Amino acid sequence: MNGQMRRYKESLAKMSDPILLSQCPKVKLDLKGLMQYAKEKGIKVIELTEKEKAAFIKE
Repeated sequence: MNGQMRRYKESLAKMSDPILLSQCPKVKLDLKGLMQYAKEKGIKVIELTEKEKAAFIKE
């Protein structure tokens, strides 16, 4: 086994268990509204503040 494979297996051993989709909290995101809001402001979605993004998330 070469060094690259050994490092790969070591990194796999350090990983935590995967999170199942059923374990994730159920939230709804108005993506269309978020994109339209950003477009109206003339900026990209990623440039919006967390507060602005949070306005489009419903739990």
